[in-house]
Amino acid sequence: MKRIIAAVLAVSLILSLTACSGGNTSAPADSLATSGNSEERPLRSNPIALDENGNIDMEVALKYETDVDALIKKLEAKTPDGSKPVSENTNEETLELFNYLKSIYGKQILAGQQYSNANQYENIMYYNTTGDMPAIMGFDFLFAQGTDEPDFTQIEEAIKWHNEQNGIVTFCWHWKVPVDISDDSVKGTAFYSKDIRNFSLENAVTPGTKEYEVVIKDIDTIALYLQRLESAGVPVIWRPLHEASGNWFWWGLKSKDDYNKQLYQKLWYMLYDRLENYHKLTNLIWVWNGQSAAMTVNANTYDISGIDVYPDKEDHSAQTLKYKNLAKITDSTKMTALTEVGYIPDPEKVFAADSEVTWLYYTPWCSEFVCAASASGAVITKLGGTPSVNTERMSEEFLVNTFNNDKVITLSKLPDFAGTTKKIPDFIKNWMFNNPSLTISNDKLTSYEK
Repeated sequence: MKRIIAAVLAVSLILSLTACSGGNTSAPADSLATSGNSEERPLRSNPIALDENGNIDMEVALKYETDVDALIKKLEAKTPDGSKPVSENTNEETLELFNYLKSIYGKQILAGQQYSNANQYENIMYYNTTGDMPAIMGFDFLFAQGTDEPDFTQIEEAIKWHNEQNGIVTFCWHWKVPVDISDDSVKGTAFYSKDIRNFSLENAVTPGTKEYEVVIKDIDTIALYLQRLESAGVPVIWRPLHEASGNWFWWGLKSKDDYNKQLYQKLWYMLYDRLENYHKLTNLIWVWNGQSAAMTVNANTYDISGIDVYPDKEDHSAQTLKYKNLAKITDSTKMTALTEVGYIPDPEKVFAADSEVTWLYYTPWCSEFVCAASASGAVITKLGGTPSVNTERMSEEFLVNTFNNDKVITLSKLPDFAGTTKKIPDFIKNWMFNNPSLTISNDKLTSYEK
């Protein structure tokens, strides 16, 4: 008989995690070992139903269905209020972060960076060039979902980043679904529309279909991962279903029919309702990254409105036009952010006297977007594993000036968040061990461990 595992610690849930779309292989017991300095907290959100094999218990999971119409009616009855999180479950750590974000919004901008891999070349480059690192690190559930062999590295690195480095964590989700939902002989999962043969977004939001069951299983698996972060005391700036304005992702806008049926919106409300009202996660600050009037959702389901900007040529402007377009479709009480960028905006332009923009943070994509790289995108390193600035995208002088600007909040400028410490990361220590004669100019992080 199926059972609900009511764990006292969220980590006990994680020890039996499984991949969502890729079969019944359970994650190894040590795959999400505890890390960071903060003690694990008792589970604060609702326990998630697992079966005897450690997989999402679909018999239990499918009993809960989102009544989208009723949810929308309830949301529309509330006046949006950006002074507090949209989540009614927010825990102390998350409220502390939210209040900090509100306190600096419009006055300063947070420097961010998307994580690539355990080499952490981007952060080594920042540290070597500026003596500091970004305040926000962007992580992805890409490798932890939709595979028979989930990789939880980014989840554990996110915990270290917050708990040991006192940094801010944001997560996106490149959501992988079966390439062909109707043909078991076709293996594999994908998130790009061009790689998917048969997976209907309309079916994904329709109970009783194969796609719907996949979606519910995936959401509950991601809920387990978010609980892992919650139990470690990590608030998450949560950016699901991103870049929905185009058709490159399976959840994105593909036709007028998709818009008329509000398919993206239904999926958003299902995800929001399941995480907030069913699982009652306590550590989420919601980011809507739909980027189009056709993909707008109720403002009571997001705290931050984001846009991803990748200019065709070097562009360190304040992205005023992008801001104006985003502001038109964003509730005026909400914060706005450059959730992904190809070029770091010049803070002098963002905060110029005649500037019309208000960005909370910017997050460059990884590897060649900030580091010198080969034609294949692999980061080029010098002796001792030292990466350098990609001077085709910015000069060293620009980066140093940006990080030294009083309007830009880097890692060293963050306040001390509850339950965190300030340690030099192991990847920096290892790199410095391999470069014993190296001197970091204007080192702002040595004081972390003094």
